[in-house]
Amino acid sequence: MTCTVNLIRSDEAIAAEPYEYKESGLEGIFLHNGYDIMEHGGECFVSVVDTEGLHRRIGEFLVANRKEFSPTELRFLRKTMDLTQSELGRWMGKDSQTVARWEKGQTPIPTVADRLLRAIFLLQTMSPEERENFMHLLKDIEDMDDLTPRRVVLYLSQDGNWRDRPTLAA
Repeated sequence: MTCTVNLIRSDEAIAAEPYEYKESGLEGIFLHNGYDIMEHGGECFVSVVDTEGLHRRIGEFLVANRKEFSPTELRFLRKTMDLTQSELGRWMGKDSQTVARWEKGQTPIPTVADRLLRAIFLLQTMSPEERENFMHLLKDIEDMDDLTPRRVVLYLSQDGNWRDRPTLAA
């Protein structure tokens, strides 16, 4: 089943005609802005703004909105993380042939491997600061029950984010 994904960059005008972004290897990805079509020597060329960011956003959409990945979506996620089949397999405790069979649609990806792939993708695409905070959280889980208060107080900061302590106005 093909699902249409419409992507729009904020603060940019929306194009009269959306561009189907087939270069991603996925069907149904439409860009409403964030690209330019140029003509050179009678041929049209498309230039996409921030391809890496676009691929990360498509991957985040897939991870958050797909119950099951298609083989092409699996391949897209792996390539967006810039991993070989062997590297991804090693991270997941599988061999490269297993990953290849998932990407060819020869065998379905097991539920546990699917969840792990989603977590790996999100970790790979986090900023270094977000990733470091997450890794500290994992390391500190053992001590949490003794340290975590049962009463949670949250503050909405001026930047619109919720925090566990108030921030002072600049």
